[in-house]
Amino acid sequence: MAENQSITIPAHHNIYNGSTGRNLRIDFSIPDSGVTAETGLLIFVPGFGANIESKVYKKMRSVFADKYNLVTLQCSFFGDEFMQGAENFNLKNGVSEVEKHLNVEELEAFRRNPSNLLNLLSVKSIRLPVIAKLSETRDNFNDMGFMQAIDIVTALETIKIILRENDLPFNERKIIGYGHSHGAHLLHLSNRLAPHLFSYIVDNSAWIEPVYLSANRCLFQQYGSMTFQIEFDYLAKEVVLDKKALNLNTLYENFENHAKMIVFQGTDDNLIDHRLKEKVVSKIRNVAFVLIDKKDVDNHTFKSNTHGLNADFLNLFELAYEKMGEYTNIQPLKPADEIQLSNTRIAVDYTNGLPVFTLK
Repeated sequence: MAENQSITIPAHHNIYNGSTGRNLRIDFSIPDSGVTAETGLLIFVPGFGANIESKVYKKMRSVFADKYNLVTLQCSFFGDEFMQGAENFNLKNGVSEVEKHLNVEELEAFRRNPSNLLNLLSVKSIRLPVIAKLSETRDNFNDMGFMQAIDIVTALETIKIILRENDLPFNERKIIGYGHSHGAHLLHLSNRLAPHLFSYIVDNSAWIEPVYLSANRCLFQQYGSMTFQIEFDYLAKEVVLDKKALNLNTLYENFENHAKMIVFQGTDDNLIDHRLKEKVVSKIRNVAFVLIDKKDVDNHTFKSNTHGLNADFLNLFELAYEKMGEYTNIQPLKPADEIQLSNTRIAVDYTNGLPVFTLK
């Protein structure tokens, strides 16, 4: 069995307001047989609703390390705690919304004891609109962009440093990113911020730009017979002004991509127009685009052609791995660089080891 480890390091400063003091957790697994000059690196990047503690990702970190001879890793990135479900929320339309679902006796019971509301409603087959109570601040929020990508790049560079300092050989030119939904989009952004880093990117349903920067996220959660319709109104809508900078068209405009990409996309994706996605990625060099239609739903790897493909993550990676072939990203690391994305300019400095990013 692979050796599993977890470390915590000081995280990159907040590029939006300069705040510091945050920590970055990185979990990684080393093949049971040890590492060799052929051992690559693989980072997992989940989308909304999953994180470093998710069972499927723990399993993949352990299984893939041995099966594919990879040091596997995952990090808890900036604001990802706000990408999960919601335990606390407010009624979207106030008390009047629930009163119309209560009879006279129930209404009287509610007024006597308002804390009993959920029990009164849980037996009713209704959909109740609520707003998630998020404790986001400008120091820590779900930015859906640069800070999350910076954590991903930092995690990879950290593991590379640890391996080198322990005189452990590895193949620095075999670095794979495996992302789902928003996680896949973050891999594209990471690839743009660190063009030397990835040799392969596996994209399962990355959106063209983060939808929740302009619209609220909606999540349905069952409570007895009742369904909560939970709305998430993220702070990033207010803080991230240059949203165009995060669009895939912008990321790959006038950019020579050095990673080989395997892109899986469903034809019935409610967040992504598959025709537009195919048009976008067709302009990028080194891309294999795999469109999943109803006829491709095999209930083995793909259980749907909707967003995320209801994919079996282990089988999907095996399929992608078969398509990778022999490929190497030969782009050298630039000790200092500047990246222009729309109206956003980012300076990158590697001179002190881990990269430092500055938003200009």
